[in-house]
Formats: sequence, C-alpha cells, structure tokens
Amino acid sequence: AVREVEVRTERLDSWLNIPKPTVEAKVAANLTRNVSKNEAGDYYRTMYDLMVLALRTDMTRVITYMSGSESQGLAIPEIGIPQTRHELSHHNGDPEQMARLSRSDAFITEQFTYFLDQLQSVKDGEETLLDRTMVLFGSGMAYGHSHGNANLPTILAGGKSLGLKHGQHIDYNLPTLKQYDLANAAGHYGICSRPVNSNARLTNLLLTMLHKMDVNTEKFADSLGPVSEVV
Repeated sequence: AVREVEVRTERLDSWLNIPKPTVEAKVAANLTRNVSKNEAGDYYRTMYDLMVLALRTDMTRVITYMSGSESQGLAIPEIGIPQTRHELSHHNGDPEQMARLSRSDAFITEQFTYFLDQLQSVKDGEETLLDRTMVLFGSGMAYGHSHGNANLPTILAGGKSLGLKHGQHIDYNLPTLKQYDLANAAGHYGICSRPVNSNARLTNLLLTMLHKMDVNTEKFADSLGPVSEVV
C-alpha cells in the first residue's frame, strides 16, 4: 500500500520540471483544459491515502487538510464541472450553477467517504483505525454566494472507542425555527449569515474533541461547554 501511493506521487512529481509549451495567444484562447477524467478524484484519494498511511504508521496523530485553495477550490472536470468552487459559489441564483454546486458537494463528500472507508479497513486490535480517530469535516462558509459563515454544516466521524456517539443529526436551529421555509430563498439563506442559536458554537464541538484527547481545559476560544449530545 505504501509503495502504491509512492508510485502515484512520483508520477505527479514527474511533471514539476517539465516546462509549459509556448502557444500563441490566439491559439491558446481556443484551447480547453485537457485533463484526465480521474484527475480531481485521484488527487483527493491520493491525499487521503497519504493521511491514512501517516496515521497507520504513527508518523503523526494530528492532521489538518484543506481539500482546495480557499480562494478557488478545485474544478472537477470528470463530472462536468470546469469551474472552480469559488466560481460556483457565486451563482447569483442561476439554476445550472446551483445544480453544479450540488454535484460538487456530493463529489467532495464521496471522496471524504472514501477516507472514512480506508480508516475503517485498517484493523487495530479488536477495533479499527476509524474507531480510534476523530475526523471533523466541514467548511468555513455555509453559503458562499454571500460569504455567510453562520450555522455551518459539520460532520464528526470516528472516535467510537473514545466514547463518541454517532448515528444522529443534531439541528440546533429547529427548536427556534420549528421548520425551514425552503420556498423563501432569501430568508432561508439568511440563516447562513446569522446565528439562530447563539449558544450553538462550533468551538463547543472543538472543546469536546480536546477533552477526548485528554486536554485538560475548560474553554476553547468562545466555547460555552462540551456538546453533550455526542458524548
């Protein structure tokens, strides 16, 4: 498994010192980006494989990974998305762009699922590497079109042997909202720009994860306490 990932990274590195061809501007304007149909997916899976190997061999116990540049993000040509994530997020209500954004979300989540599957496949005694690893997946924005950064959708996976409870979707908005008005787009997306429940803070979840790592602290940033629903 280690050698397989080495070969894939070496293949990618082989392009580093190859100079770009010189193309006349008129010709370049008519060219489209000719990429492998597996390029984006292969990149994600290679990065996830490297992370699994690093954890499996105990080279590190903490990893931070950003799947693409925050200012752009990867295009995904293999599923018909030539635009960057940034371009898609500023869709201005265009149905086609919003559909591509949904496909992009699904694709990126599928790659994350691959990562979890790889962790689950590694046995660690009677448990798996996923059981012993907390994995936090999310974004810094809930609605990129207006740069809304409230009510962030977040996934916490793994950590079963650490006592984390799974199989649930916790929505801190519903007790206040009662229901979502999906027909009112402006109101619905406004939720992504302002907190509905000011006590539901992402830092509460981060504090919970710190406690599971035996970090003795009562507070992290503006946290109010651990998330009781997951412990």
